[in-house]
Amino acid sequence: MLIALCYLTLFVVWGSTYFFIKMAVESIPPFYIIGLRCLGGSILLWALSRISRGKTSMPTRKQVLSSLILGVLLMIGGTGLITIAEQSVDSYIAALLIASTPMVVAAYDRVLLGIRIAPIRLLGIAIGFTGVALLLYNGGSFADSLSPGILLVISGVGFWGLATSLGHKMETPPDPLINSSLQMFFVSAICLLGSSFAYAPLPQVLAQASTQSLLALLYLAVVGSLAYGAYTYLIAHEPAIRVSSYSLVNPVIATLLGLVVGDETPVPLLAAGLPLVLVGVALMLYGEVVVEKIKGKNRISLHRKDAKGAKKDKKGASD
Repeated sequence: MLIALCYLTLFVVWGSTYFFIKMAVESIPPFYIIGLRCLGGSILLWALSRISRGKTSMPTRKQVLSSLILGVLLMIGGTGLITIAEQSVDSYIAALLIASTPMVVAAYDRVLLGIRIAPIRLLGIAIGFTGVALLLYNGGSFADSLSPGILLVISGVGFWGLATSLGHKMETPPDPLINSSLQMFFVSAICLLGSSFAYAPLPQVLAQASTQSLLALLYLAVVGSLAYGAYTYLIAHEPAIRVSSYSLVNPVIATLLGLVVGDETPVPLLAAGLPLVLVGVALMLYGEVVVEKIKGKNRISLHRKDAKGAKKDKKGASD
């Protein structure tokens, strides 16, 4: 029951994140959103770590520095740019572009870590990026489709993919909750301090914000952090390949929320682009497993045929 609840939380909350970001930026500056969201998340994740694991050893300076670097890349370069972009980009479009992250990570892994990309995954990358291109096409030239907001989302995906790949090389705190809590703490400090110079004071901003934006911010800070707790629990108790199914579910939920609830405008080639993105992601996540299963079945089939042939030869010899 708990595992099913965690999956439901992961699908719904992470699928709705970009819809609530869109609501929050309507009246709250983007980096105040990031700062407050990360501050709430840092406190919650630290508390979850203490409750679930008790007292843990303090991270080393090197681990803390790694958390700082990764946090800046993920939350400021990634989520930060995407939050700015959603001032002009529909939430479901941002979510669909972000669905291509596994493909970007695979490219970074190849360059930075030397990890070979299997042919089936290369096919997934080609199909997925074709879907992204169709989503961006607005009927004119492709260059005209790349608005500043779209370019910010693409840059955010690039930063997120870079941080994800670098995370495999850098020494971070062994407890993922502590690691994420530190990342969020540093980012909250940077964003809140910087925003106090760039924008009006925080009390004034919150006083002038709409109720809808404040509720969206609260959702992102509290419920979004709980979703990460659910993700951490699933990674510890479920096969990673099953947990990664959120990458296929989240874009669909984001699209439904944006179009139906948010009354956002569908792009001309949405019906063609969305399935291609999902197929590309599916091949990236599960393509190699499917190929191995097919090869395994073929080997079993050939083994059975060889065994039958050997029996016939043996029978013929005895006759």
